[in-house]
Amino acid sequence: MSVKKMARYNRITEIELMAEYDVAVIGAGPGGYVAAIRCAQRGAKVAVIERRYLGGVCLNVGCIPTKTLIYTAELYRKMTHAEDYGLKIKDLRLDMPALLQRKNKVVDINTGGIAALFKANGIEHIHGEAVVTAPGRIRVGKEEVAAKKIIVATGGRPAQLKGLEFNGKTIIGSTRALELTEVPKRIAVIGAGALGAEFACIWNAFGAEVTLIEAMPTVLPREDEEITKRMESVFKKRGMDVRAGTKVAKVEHRDKGVRLELEGKKDGKVEVDMVLVAVGLECNSEVVTQTPSLGIKVGPRGGILVNEHLETDAPGIYAIGDVIDKTWLAHGASAEAIVAATNATGGNRKMDYRVVPACNFTSPEVASVGLTEKKAREQGYEVKVGRFMYAGNGRAHAIGETDGMVKIVGDAATDEILGVHIMSAEAGEMIAAAALAMSMEATVEEIVHTIHTHPTLSEAILEAAEDYYDMGIHTRPKKK
Repeated sequence: MSVKKMARYNRITEIELMAEYDVAVIGAGPGGYVAAIRCAQRGAKVAVIERRYLGGVCLNVGCIPTKTLIYTAELYRKMTHAEDYGLKIKDLRLDMPALLQRKNKVVDINTGGIAALFKANGIEHIHGEAVVTAPGRIRVGKEEVAAKKIIVATGGRPAQLKGLEFNGKTIIGSTRALELTEVPKRIAVIGAGALGAEFACIWNAFGAEVTLIEAMPTVLPREDEEITKRMESVFKKRGMDVRAGTKVAKVEHRDKGVRLELEGKKDGKVEVDMVLVAVGLECNSEVVTQTPSLGIKVGPRGGILVNEHLETDAPGIYAIGDVIDKTWLAHGASAEAIVAATNATGGNRKMDYRVVPACNFTSPEVASVGLTEKKAREQGYEVKVGRFMYAGNGRAHAIGETDGMVKIVGDAATDEILGVHIMSAEAGEMIAAAALAMSMEATVEEIVHTIHTHPTLSEAILEAAEDYYDMGIHTRPKKK
């Protein structure tokens, strides 16, 4: 063998075949691990390739740890007003190290649960950086994994702004925000979507001076406009400096902080100790784009393009979750996982995005499913709306959470529910009932005829449905 051929042979044998599987899943977040388990349940031999940690961003540095902090922040907020509830508390203090310890314990329990599920279902966990090199072939370090089908579930990463790149000290992202051992005295949050608004609520509850900056006209810009305007009022009432319709024009880094020059609806200069950049995520699609010969297309933000079966343009390769730039929701990824896993193991399912609920775990929470009033009108519907304010709900008064409302958007021609929007304590728990109603193509009238438990916050859904017909019991008659 010539020297040239020998060198080529050695390069090829450096990549060794690790094993062959029916399905290989890349990424172990709420999309990836769910897909793996469902494939295994359907009789497939499955491997999951994960470069960092089981549970992905959501479980480790996203949904779960954030909600753990939010729960403590809500307790703290309530306890600062303990006398309103007939309680006297002396020397209330936040123990941040203890809170972080609890947060880490919650994460560890959940990641351990996924590892146990993998073991119980005979799923092999392969640690490493994956690159799809061809249909049915994945390189992991110096080894190669062969699989009849591949499901890409590599998620996303925090987007950064020019001039506000993360430095871990004065400019941070959400991952670093979950590690802070002290509450910043003054902090600016850039981006008032779910992530930014949630951290703003946490730090506001813990006593920080919070400036919330959002380029769009309202906070939580994906939600119904009527709800977001009420939410902005609540934020202001609780002491936040809300700058909606405003952008950062200039950044000045100082020895002990940052000075931001703002332009837009609420311009001016803001000096803070720290800035959280929470302007969304970017897709981790490099796992397939590094191999152009696959022919897999991506969208303008890097999202892998898929069809209704969640198949890419490459045979036998599926993609789900944040990497396809669709819902950016953990439960959205899990729903996509079930569809892709079913199809990868011989089934035939399509993804239906008509009914995907969402919740912003702010204070109070804002949850929604279906169309906003504005989007319904833009789609040509003749819209009818029912509303109910929590000021008229007995349970809301009992727990001291009267800021909020329920809004039902219906098709005036058929009374079919087009969307439900809730601003309330526990809104995330209640929105599932609305999603179920929409998935069954229920009408507003069917909600009216459904008896709701008293006294509950969920009664407000019934009241909003009654208001839709101008028949609300606890709503003042509308002026004719």
